[in-house]
This record gives sequence, C-alpha cells and structure tokens, in this order.
Amino acid sequence: MRRLSLTLTIFILVLTSGLPTQAQSQCAEAVLPPQARLLVNKKLPEWRIKLLSDLEAYDKELWLKEHPKECPGIAVGHFEDLSQTAYVLLLIPKSTAGIGYKIVVLAKSEAEDSYSLRILDQESGAGSGLVISKVPPGRYMGFDTTQSVRLKLDGLEAEWLEKSSVLYYWRNGKYRTLETSD
Repeated sequence: MRRLSLTLTIFILVLTSGLPTQAQSQCAEAVLPPQARLLVNKKLPEWRIKLLSDLEAYDKELWLKEHPKECPGIAVGHFEDLSQTAYVLLLIPKSTAGIGYKIVVLAKSEAEDSYSLRILDQESGAGSGLVISKVPPGRYMGFDTTQSVRLKLDGLEAEWLEKSSVLYYWRNGKYRTLETSD
C-alpha cells in the first residue's frame, strides 16, 4: 500500500511539473526576433521579462489555470496591423532590490525593416500580481458597463490578478485603454 502511494505521488508530480516548464519556455527571449531582443537590451538594459517564477504561489496557480501555455510577461499578436506581428512585454527590474514595471510594445516598421519600442505603461511602485495576455478581436465592456469597444485587431489585457484589469487596444494610430474590471 505504501509503495502504491509513493508511486501515485511520483506520477502526479511528473504530470504537474510539465505545466510550469511549458509556460516558462514561452518566456524565453528566444520568442522575440533577434532585432527586437537587441532593441530591448539596448534601450532597457536594467529590465527583464516577467517570468512565471516571479509570480507568488497563488497568482501562479491562477495564471496556469487560465493560461497554461503562456508567459505572464510576453504577448504576441496583431495589435497594430493584421499583416504585422507585434510583441508586448511586461518588464520588471533585473535587480532584486528594484520595484516597478514597464509594459512595452515592439512593432516592426515595414519601411525600415526594424522594430520600434513604445512604452504603454510604467510604474515605479510594486507590480505584484500583474500579468499580460493577448485577447482576440471582439466586443469588450468596461467594468461599469457604460463603455464598450469592438476590436478588429488583437488587444492586450494587463491584469492585476483578482484585482483589476485594463484593455489596451489600437485605434486611430495610437493605443487607447478601457478598464475592464476594478
């Protein structure tokens, strides 16, 4: 009986250990094209992508439940143009003493065949529990239901897990926001 219990425990550990590893691999800088990665390293050398391992245990559990194969610090989609893939990064300080976050967009310029870096949001205070994810085109309501938006492109959700969230979306040549929960 004891041997069966030990075998069952090992089996469960093996099954569940692959989930964080799979999500963690999505956080590798290799997901970014080399030009985009170089731009981030050059412009923001003191910052790094937020990883699954940066989340507290409960937040990690919530994230993996909804996004088992995604990184909480990288979103890839058609945020500005259907023909161009853009990358949104949630960056945190490399230094363990640092606090704050930056949400940046890396979009490729067709004319120059290079990437531009745009800061969507930044905060010098704590960004604990903050994650980002791509949301598909569709209709989104504001938290107070007085505002709504219909997206033709992908949007970006910045969410403070179980607290609030903001939808970033591209409209008329710039990013706009809609608070989707409070």
